[in-house]
Amino acid sequence: MAEKQEKQQVEQERAAEEVKEQVVEERAEETKPEEKEEKKTAKHKAAAKKDKAQEKLKILEAEKEEYLNALQRERADFENYKKRNATLAASSFQNGVADTVMVILPILDNFERALAAECGDKAFFEGMTMIMRQMQDALRNLGVEEIGADGQFDPEVHNAVMQVEEEGFETNQIVEVLQKGYSLNGKVLRHSMVKVAK
Repeated sequence: MAEKQEKQQVEQERAAEEVKEQVVEERAEETKPEEKEEKKTAKHKAAAKKDKAQEKLKILEAEKEEYLNALQRERADFENYKKRNATLAASSFQNGVADTVMVILPILDNFERALAAECGDKAFFEGMTMIMRQMQDALRNLGVEEIGADGQFDPEVHNAVMQVEEEGFETNQIVEVLQKGYSLNGKVLRHSMVKVAK
């Protein structure tokens, strides 16, 4: 009987332990849903933060692209502005040279007329010739060239002011140059005034 009682006591102890384990498990399960809920909430918060961060990153990347495009457009506009100003400065300089040369050309014509006249003073004549050569050299350095007026009439560079019947000349051949023409860097400044054969 003592053995029976011992067995019963051992079984009761086991049952008590099982009940304790069951109670502990039930309590653990009761706390687990709360923990699970907290973990779910934490995961949702982390996911929401991640989504917000990604959304903010997208917005910042879009702004960066917008600013980068604006900067590239500004740079291109500035480069075009510099090119336009360089071209404008060069053309303004050329226009200034052309205007100056146009003022000097009548003086050069008068020098040529003066030197074509007879002069008794040889030193004076040589001095005038040197001044005229110096003036022609200065104009040449600026890119001014005399337009050739021998041969056939060319309406691009010649201005026919008279037509004459002249023996020994073909039709539209230049007979005489009345006023020399000049070009500046290939552009006609003043057409040659010529007499042309009929």
